[in-house]
Amino acid sequence: MEKRPFDYARDIECVVAMQQRSFEINFPGEVFYEPAFRDSLKRLGKDEIVWVYEDEGRVVGWIWLDLGQGRRRIHVRHLQVIEERWGQGIGRRILEEAIALCRELERAEITLNVTKSNARAMALYRSLGFQKVSDWGERQFMILAVREAIRKG
Repeated sequence: MEKRPFDYARDIECVVAMQQRSFEINFPGEVFYEPAFRDSLKRLGKDEIVWVYEDEGRVVGWIWLDLGQGRRRIHVRHLQVIEERWGQGIGRRILEEAIALCRELERAEITLNVTKSNARAMALYRSLGFQKVSDWGERQFMILAVREAIRKG
């Protein structure tokens, strides 16, 4: 599996498809506003990184990181793996690379939001040491103290 920077023209359709599917699963009955999502990816800020992960020329996952969190943390805006590749360790590898970037940039924490009904994702995050900070409705805010993860790892 290879990681590369997101290229809007090349990757937008497969990333939108993954986001649409994720939205259907995590927010059934709610409307996914695709134009706003596309626009956000088109207008990435200087403190944002998007990587796509390919296997045999096919995008199998992606991650969107916000590095502008007060220079103390990195926030995972989106992390998705195509459904037919769930359970194969792709999400773990993607998140481990984000944690490695956090260490490289000497950030103290990496954070994310997760839908509570997404048991697979929550199990992954907990297995990597993420802790619940707060929750509201169907969403939960989680944090990994990278310095703690460095000591454990």
